[in-house]
Amino acid sequence: MAKLKWKNEWKLWVGIGLLLLLLVGYLYWVSRPPSESGQPLWRVTQIVDGTTLTLRGSGKIIDIKLVGLNVPQSQEANAKEFLTKTLNDKWVRIKLEKEVPSGVKEGFVYISGEDVSARMIRLGLANIDRDEKSFDIRPYIELEQEAEKSKRGLWNK
Repeated sequence: MAKLKWKNEWKLWVGIGLLLLLLVGYLYWVSRPPSESGQPLWRVTQIVDGTTLTLRGSGKIIDIKLVGLNVPQSQEANAKEFLTKTLNDKWVRIKLEKEVPSGVKEGFVYISGEDVSARMIRLGLANIDRDEKSFDIRPYIELEQEAEKSKRGLWNK
């Protein structure tokens, strides 16, 4: 039986092994979901109504309701259209505040660092629930007063 001589063949196999290792590392790196400020982002897959979104990320699908927002019936279509144009198929960051018995989570949604609830209030598409106790509503009341003073959205009467 002939003996195999391993003179320089091992260098070829080590090179191929390193290339495979680099390829696996690269594929892992590019397949991770994006993050912002160290927190994973979620993709908006559906706008259910003027305050509820369906999100997908990290292998999960969740429904999230914008906490503390009241959208009057007269502004429901405008609010849903705004959310669709602003968030549909976009990556967002969420901050959960509470979970209601129906399984829908309530919290804040941020796109590029901007609070979507604050933007809706500023545009007059919604107002803040003054009975909300899970977070400080004072900044939102100021935005609501600004929208009312400027007669935007629901204040345009």
